[in-house]
Amino acid sequence: MWLMDASPALFTDLYELTMAQAYLRKGMDRTGYFEVFVRRLPEHWGFFVMAGLHEVESYLREFRFSDDDLLYLRSTRLFGPDFLVELATLEINVEIRALPEGTVFFPNEPIMEVSGPILIAQLLETYILNILGFSIIEATLAARMMIAARGATVVDFGLRRCQGPISSIRAARGGQMAGFAATSNVFAARLLDLPPSGTMAHSFIEAHESEEQAFRDYAELYGDKAILLVDTYDSIEGIRIAARVAQDFRDRGIQIRGIRLDSGDLVELSRFARDLFQTTGVEFLKIFASGDLDEFRIAELLEAGAEIDGFGVGTRFTVSQHVPAIGIVYKIARYGDRDLHKTSPEKATLPGRKTILRTGDSTCEKDTLIPFELRPDDLLKPFESAEPMPIIQERLKRELSALPDSIKRIIEPTEYPVDPVGFAT
Repeated sequence: MWLMDASPALFTDLYELTMAQAYLRKGMDRTGYFEVFVRRLPEHWGFFVMAGLHEVESYLREFRFSDDDLLYLRSTRLFGPDFLVELATLEINVEIRALPEGTVFFPNEPIMEVSGPILIAQLLETYILNILGFSIIEATLAARMMIAARGATVVDFGLRRCQGPISSIRAARGGQMAGFAATSNVFAARLLDLPPSGTMAHSFIEAHESEEQAFRDYAELYGDKAILLVDTYDSIEGIRIAARVAQDFRDRGIQIRGIRLDSGDLVELSRFARDLFQTTGVEFLKIFASGDLDEFRIAELLEAGAEIDGFGVGTRFTVSQHVPAIGIVYKIARYGDRDLHKTSPEKATLPGRKTILRTGDSTCEKDTLIPFELRPDDLLKPFESAEPMPIIQERLKRELSALPDSIKRIIEPTEYPVDPVGFAT
């Protein structure tokens, strides 16, 4: 489990444990079938992207109650010796069906089914939701940013402001799935085999006697990998200095990679930079932009004619500023031989296990939910281990290509049809 030294078993809500003890005492040991789904799309989102199975696999593999865990639970005076003995010898014998990572999905269709002895399947609820919820948010947001970027490079810059190191890795992995070129997060880069990337901070410029000297010192060290931050003082002058430094290094046979704009009117500054670079013979310089960017701002910039080759997305990506959480839930659908469902207002569920069928080949047309059948075209597949990242990336690329453009719109997408058929409630 990422960045954890201890067993993850206690990463759960208390009521999972109190219910589990009640199941044990009452002899309720039949198979429970639990479904994970998301109730609704956030505003302006037309789809979700499945993500998080890599971490779910790790969680299930490492799940156990350590001696220290059991001592703590005993200290709460909520749990009897028989239950603690059960936890000490617990084996996670569950079966999982899930949408493969990179699959596009929609509200109120199951994305995972966990089945096994009800005591065990119940215990897994909280952390599975924790893993999947934010992983799905970040993969979906990254896909939206790639759509907005229209082929421009996108890089994750968000480690310093995200809510903790595990969230930062989930964000970086979501970006990797969607096609981000790199991450500034060196730990995540190593863990995920994703290229590390970065430029320089304003402090580096300020610490030098002049902006030009800072640029020259950096370029001397990093050559064709150097990206010069041009907005510490006056962005127009910074762009001019960067062009002059790039000319000198060009004459020495070194092509500096580019500049980064981090503030100001990014449209006008990028246009000025492009024109200057072309007229001064340093057209090889790439123009990167950062500074509170999200999919809405990226789309707005490019629509306005910005000359930007790449975007660094930080805070608004890794904290998912517009969508910090989604209504992801883990609900029982069947226990033993009984199909189960809720009827409460606005939280009703469909009874029983389910199969998801998708109509359309080159273009997705509709999803249909039917009572469970063993079918090769069921979108839910048996899950045991995570797939290699290139397979996930290719699946997401293919799924997005098949999704109608109206569903992928950054603002006010249309609704994709999901039709439940054959459920008796």
